[in-house]
Amino acid sequence: MKGVSHLSDLKKTVLCVLTGALTATSIMVAPFAGASAEKSASSVLAANAESAVPAPVAKGVQKLVRLLPELSSRKVVYGGDVDGPGVSGVKVSFVRAATGTAQGEDSAIFDRATGNLLQLDLVPAKMAKPAFPTDQQAKTRAQTFLTGLLAGNTYQAREVKKEEGKLTVRMVRKVNNVVFDDAYDSFVSFDAAGRLVGLRMFDGRLYETVNLAVLPSPQRVISAAQAVGKWKGQRPLELVYLLPEQEQNNQTAARLAYIVKDGVISQEHTGSALDAFSGKRLAAPVQQAQILNVTGTGEKWSAQTENEARNLLRILFKLESANLPLAVLDEKYDDGQERRFFIWGYFPESVADADKKYHIGSFPVGISQAQKHHIMLETDAKTGRLIRFVYKQADEQWSTAKTDKSRDRKGAEALLRRLVPSGSNQLRLADVGTDKYTTLVADPLIGGVPVYRIGQMKEEGMYTITANAWTGKVEEVIVKRPDNMVFPARAKAINEQGAMERLLQAMPLELTYIHQKDRQTSAMSWKLGYDLSFRQTRSHCFCGGDVKIDTTLYVDALTGQTVVKE
Repeated sequence: MKGVSHLSDLKKTVLCVLTGALTATSIMVAPFAGASAEKSASSVLAANAESAVPAPVAKGVQKLVRLLPELSSRKVVYGGDVDGPGVSGVKVSFVRAATGTAQGEDSAIFDRATGNLLQLDLVPAKMAKPAFPTDQQAKTRAQTFLTGLLAGNTYQAREVKKEEGKLTVRMVRKVNNVVFDDAYDSFVSFDAAGRLVGLRMFDGRLYETVNLAVLPSPQRVISAAQAVGKWKGQRPLELVYLLPEQEQNNQTAARLAYIVKDGVISQEHTGSALDAFSGKRLAAPVQQAQILNVTGTGEKWSAQTENEARNLLRILFKLESANLPLAVLDEKYDDGQERRFFIWGYFPESVADADKKYHIGSFPVGISQAQKHHIMLETDAKTGRLIRFVYKQADEQWSTAKTDKSRDRKGAEALLRRLVPSGSNQLRLADVGTDKYTTLVADPLIGGVPVYRIGQMKEEGMYTITANAWTGKVEEVIVKRPDNMVFPARAKAINEQGAMERLLQAMPLELTYIHQKDRQTSAMSWKLGYDLSFRQTRSHCFCGGDVKIDTTLYVDALTGQTVVKE
């Protein structure tokens, strides 16, 4: 990120002038009424303004000063460009004292080409007795502020939240009296003294012009009552057991919950959003997992010593490791967990033992083909419980090899029988791999209810087995099932109909314009849908990998409470 924060750093790249010294149409000194133009400012402006201050930015500063008169007495310090995250433009700092230094504490970011205000950050006042505006006052003032920035766009105030010493109003864009999805939302903040001190938006979307011709007309949509009936009829909720993200020391207690099928977040809408004309779900169909019944052998796979690790490899994975050098290392983590790594194989001399787990498959030059094998076991250092197995050999020629998914499936099932607890086990099994690798993810069902860990990704399961689809060799096994899990009885859960009623009471369906981008062509299209109003009351980041289930919004199946986790 580029930019400057101290006046001493600004000799060649910035310009300081009184806020009132900027005109809207040129880069010349033209003071507001009552202000005096300083010769020093005029001369610096004449010498440097064209390169230092884009005319649109000067216009944007003037507009901001008209909306926030408290800034009219400040000096304006123009810094360099800033580049993300989420906003890129020209940074402007407002200096309180004529002889003060630019600390960047009061600042704004403007679009270089248009002068549009993209972000505002004024230092909040600290009050012994806070005098925040009421929610309604904050909504009205936020709406007035955005109206002053925009021409013709309509924003409606929604959620008001108090956090980090500020009161923040979420502003939702409306067209044809229909809300837009939240890529267009803006957030206006007030401090404890009632001053407007902040503006946030995503990537300048506040000013984006939408072609009304491409928006479906809301005139012939189904009614809200019809949408609710179709929503309930499609049974969008699923009863699941939720395990906490972090494993517990003694026992791991599961939570019984109703989640939205396919995840709350599915591209730009919730998983239960309906097409406003047909009433059909907008979520893309997902691959259905298969139910697998496995009778477990009840064997305990653990290794704390070198001998135990070698025996585990030989018995479970049919691998001999005696001819390969071994490195053993322990790691401790902030959450109290400890891991032990057994790593066999030859590595380049530059790779330290502590880094070998990051270089699996990287072999030194000069060793024979028979020596090009890497094996790693990751175990719980306290109990020895198997967590992860990795096997990698030198790349082979695949020109004549053929994939055999059924063979890989049989091998995985045989391995699962030795990994799951003794007795009858029911698993949800899905292949999330590619043509080169078969990756089978298996999650247990308890009394027919699937068990997931919060934060689990789509390519992960309680058991994850990856096999080379050409050779059938298992190259990775990950076991994330805790040893001691406790499950509340399914009979104690409210029924599905009750869960749907509770969810709709908390987050009723709302007519929404939903923008969808084609992942192949990046072409934008618009849908008109009835979506859970969660989208218009909470901000959410659509970033990172895809989660298997989204627990941002769910209904507690024991209490009936709608839980929103941001």
